[in-house]
Amino acid sequence: MISKLELPMSIRGAKAAIRTTLTATTIAIGALVTPAQADTADVWCFTQENGFPPTELKPCGFSQRQGNVRVYRGSVDYFFASEQDGKSYERVADEGGLVFKSPRGQLRVFWERPCNEWNGCAGGS
Repeated sequence: MISKLELPMSIRGAKAAIRTTLTATTIAIGALVTPAQADTADVWCFTQENGFPPTELKPCGFSQRQGNVRVYRGSVDYFFASEQDGKSYERVADEGGLVFKSPRGQLRVFWERPCNEWNGCAGGS
């Protein structure tokens, strides 16, 4: 037999459990409906293979999602998986952008077109 003191506690516990379950369900449904957004930006980039001069600085696209980076330049895509950082390539934050270094060369990404007072803007005509 349940005493009068135990009954309200059981009801309160049941209400708390229902409230917790509904909150968790709402959060889970919200996560399914709203997919994770990738960070994307229009950037400037060039590549340089070891032993060769750099390619021309050109507009590129940059996309990052969950630490994985994709840089695209025309029909060429470069993909850098986050779990490979420090293994097959090294990602270095540089003044004005990022550098992705591999044993074969590097890809430099600039958030804005790099310019200086002596040579004007890189890649300019």
